[in-house]
Amino acid sequence: MKNTIISLDYVGFISSLVCAIHCGGLPLLISFTSLSGLGYLNNPWIEVALILFSLIIAFYALIIGYRRCHHRPLALIIVTLGFALLLFGHTSSSEWFEITFSTLGAIAIASAHFVNWKHIRYEYLKKSTR
Repeated sequence: MKNTIISLDYVGFISSLVCAIHCGGLPLLISFTSLSGLGYLNNPWIEVALILFSLIIAFYALIIGYRRCHHRPLALIIVTLGFALLLFGHTSSSEWFEITFSTLGAIAIASAHFVNWKHIRYEYLKKSTR
């Protein structure tokens, strides 16, 4: 069970970082799309797919880690804040707000996975030394 949650945290961490790179770096890449052919990255379905994938992995891994292992709500609070920032960024009318808040939200989600992983690791290390 420990390896499954840690693997999910790893997948969630990586997908959140990909989302952060997508949100923060896309405006720079779009300026070069005529040169590099990366215009397909500006598709809203890619953003929705990344967000839904991150949402499913995040809440599954973090809730299982919370309930079965560490019982500390910090990772759940951080991931909720992260998705709130993503939602705010995607519903704002300013392009700079969208870039800033979406990137910060994705970084917060990645941080929540890291916190969850650290809590699980700490609990298992604590149990193994008894």
